[in-house]
Amino acid sequence: MTSHTKTWKLQTQDERAIAALCAALDILPITARLLYNRGYCDPDSAGAFLRKESGVFHDPFLLTDMERAAVRIRNAIEHGERITVYGDYDADGVTATTILYLYLSSQGADVRYYIPGRFDEGYGLNSDAVERLAADGTTLIVTVDTGVTAIAEVALARLRGMDVIITDHHACRPELPDCTAVINPHREGDRYPFKELAGVGVAFKLICALECFGITDLVAKREAMRRLCAEYAEFAAIGTIADVMPLRDENRLLVNVGLALLKRTDKPGILALMDAAQQNSGAGAQEPSRYPKKRKITASYISFTIAPRINAIGRIYTAARAVELFLTDSPEYAARLANELCDANRERQETENRIAAEAYAQVENEHDLSREHILVLAGEGWHHGVIGIVASRVTEKYHLPCILFSYETEDGVPRPTDEGKGSGRSIDGFCMIEALCECEELLVRFGGHAMAAGLTVTREKLPAFRARIEACAARAFSEGVPDPILPIDCDTAFSDVCLRTVEEIYLLEPFGCANPQPQLCLRGARIEDVSALSQGKHTRILLANPEDDAQTRTAMAFGVRTELFPFAKGDVVDVVYSMDVNEFRGERTVQMLLSDIVPHTPGETAEARQQRTYARLLAGIAAIPEECGSADAVLPTREDCRAVWLLLREAAAEKEGTAVTYRALSYHSGIGQCRVRIICDMFVDTGLIVRTRNTDEGFVFRVALPSGQKIDLTAAPQIRHLRRVFGLL
Repeated sequence: MTSHTKTWKLQTQDERAIAALCAALDILPITARLLYNRGYCDPDSAGAFLRKESGVFHDPFLLTDMERAAVRIRNAIEHGERITVYGDYDADGVTATTILYLYLSSQGADVRYYIPGRFDEGYGLNSDAVERLAADGTTLIVTVDTGVTAIAEVALARLRGMDVIITDHHACRPELPDCTAVINPHREGDRYPFKELAGVGVAFKLICALECFGITDLVAKREAMRRLCAEYAEFAAIGTIADVMPLRDENRLLVNVGLALLKRTDKPGILALMDAAQQNSGAGAQEPSRYPKKRKITASYISFTIAPRINAIGRIYTAARAVELFLTDSPEYAARLANELCDANRERQETENRIAAEAYAQVENEHDLSREHILVLAGEGWHHGVIGIVASRVTEKYHLPCILFSYETEDGVPRPTDEGKGSGRSIDGFCMIEALCECEELLVRFGGHAMAAGLTVTREKLPAFRARIEACAARAFSEGVPDPILPIDCDTAFSDVCLRTVEEIYLLEPFGCANPQPQLCLRGARIEDVSALSQGKHTRILLANPEDDAQTRTAMAFGVRTELFPFAKGDVVDVVYSMDVNEFRGERTVQMLLSDIVPHTPGETAEARQQRTYARLLAGIAAIPEECGSADAVLPTREDCRAVWLLLREAAAEKEGTAVTYRALSYHSGIGQCRVRIICDMFVDTGLIVRTRNTDEGFVFRVALPSGQKIDLTAAPQIRHLRRVFGLL
């Protein structure tokens, strides 16, 4: 939860499609809505998604230049050439380096790895590193997660007698490096069917090509893929999740396999890192061999626990230590390295928090939030490795684009020509890279994309840059900065918050980019209790159903200090939440993890909106229900009437004087509640049924169809009334 007001956006679905998914797959309506929201709208695609049948891995040789790369690497192995795997210093690059190094080692290659320093070398291939590798006897460089723009550096490598193979997943420029192979699914004309592999995913495809080279039998190829998955999918999952790649197609397959392997991993480096993370969290040490079995290993766990520690060592010291951790066979050495990563992460957190506090103070003391459209902040000696994270935090807190600059001087005396390294983050509606292009003559260098960028500006040009980019942001937000959007999958009732629901939701895992953690809404809950956890760092809320005090659910507001929690016992609230299972002393209970909480706004559920639309129609107001695109669509069709009639007749056959609800009729027919109410009115008007009791939720009825008499539903007063309302008479 953030301090900035969010606009809740409830997703809508085709009710017929939801009913079809529920019937075909035997799933809850909530699960069906989640599938629909993620683009799985028919039973076949939704069923395959739930069964995690994303298909088999695509042929690696569909990637341009893959065969050339495989031939060159196999030749280097055969002739004992020295190969250097050149990676990036983030978790994607670290895991990609690990995978390729381990595989080449298993094939008997003379292989080394090289990770550049973030501060003294910077991102990607650099000339000094190329010279060192040449002097060390390397004849083949294989990059992972980097290199697609390194034209000059590749030319230097060739001049020094080295071949280069590029494997990358970043955007390609029109001119590519002139080298042995450039493997990147984003290459123009590339035939690979899935374009969203992480760097580690491309590295995995390379080892697949090497393993399958010369194999023509399809069964043998699949067996080779299975072996590679069993050995390397853990690393591929970590890198893919850490790089926030969409979890669909091959990514979903790799991550799903990798997470399953992580639960029972025996790799010393991974075990040590998970154990060290647990000990450093203050939860107490666990035996390394038991730890993965005792904890639910999810994509979120990788994102918030494992990946930050891998990234931290590259931000604070050198990412080569993380590669070393994953390569070691010694549990004792792995434990020492894992503690180094955790120490680096702790230092990163402390540094990040200090810089964030200074940045917030700048915003509050020196900036006018009512007039500015972008925050440009600068500090002396701010750590270059964390300013991007702090920029993200400032953007999240104030919901404005933000650029943080760090300036340094050798002797403590600021000079006009001092270069400030900056990192920017944006929000929807403002393209960061386009704005920087308009400021190009004020910049030393820059690069990035719509939502994030890196740039360098001298001190003397910082004021002019600040004014120029503020003008760009003011134009972009000429109608005001929009509130952040909080997408909501669907409304829920108290009874929906149960183990069966959360266990079905788990079928959609792994959650991540393109398959987000489901966000659900519960409206009109009464707060029964508010209590503190972890010395008030987190808040626990007991929510009760106002219609049934016995129905209570526990909600957790992590990261919200109890003294700052804005609600108290007795308040009625609406909440957006995700669901999880809490296991304690062998008992499993459902808990709600809050994303947002606001005072209750009556009448905001989908069901209430349908009822309100129906009431407006009865009052003669030409309202159109949300599932209907036009006035014509409001009028029930013959098929609509038949569907509801069959449901009523089936209910009446079981018991005379049957009670039905509009919600049930809507759900089983796939027709919105507003039209269901209209259809039931038509049945009453024409004598098909007699309602003996009627409420807002439903009615008690008996069938009263005259024997042998045909009924003209189009003559029903309700239909004539609607035609008049919409001007169709």
